[in-house]
This record gives sequence, structure tokens and C-alpha cells, in this order.
Amino acid sequence: MKPLTPKLLKILTFIGLFCLSIPLIIIGLWVHAFNLGDNQNNRVEIFNTYFPDFLHGIYSTTLLSIAFCVAAIILSIICLKVSEKMWKILNIAILVISISLFLFNIFSMM
Repeated sequence: MKPLTPKLLKILTFIGLFCLSIPLIIIGLWVHAFNLGDNQNNRVEIFNTYFPDFLHGIYSTTLLSIAFCVAAIILSIICLKVSEKMWKILNIAILVISISLFLFNIFSMM
């Protein structure tokens, strides 16, 4: 296997950032739906309108969020090999936020 070049590591960092943005958007949509609805059933209906029918299951969006968190965690761990300080800080931030969101999603499934 060829070693990862700094350019490839930077591209993977942006992919990890994209993977992190998906769970952040899902949580943002839930907060928005929570503020619009007046009871829990209404909030869930509002939240489900943002997604296609196949994501209307009980844990569908949570599992999607967990999958993207895991992808962001893996990519940020791989990209910690980049030598520039700014990129290393960005990957550490992605790692910390992704782990936090991962734990939040696991906790929300209980």
C-alpha cells in the first residue's frame, strides 16, 4: 500500500468534515422541529417532513447519524498523520465533535 500523501490527507480531512456535517444538520433539524411543534407527535411529524419516507423509522435518522459519525472518526484518526499544525487541530476538533455526537446518538437510542 502506498503511503498517504499530505494532499490526500487534506482531502480526507474535508471528507471527514462533510461526514461530520450530516449529523450536525440532523440535530439542527430536530432542534428546529422542536421549536415549531407544540407536542411530541407534532414535532416528530415536522421532523419527518425533512426526510424521505425510508428514513421515517424510529431509529433510521439516528443510525444514519451514527454511520456518518463513525466515518468522520475513522477519517480524522487517519488524517492525524498530517504534519501541519492547523490541519492537525482541525482533525482533533472533528474527532472530538464526532465522538461527542456518536455518544449522544447512542444515548438517545436508550
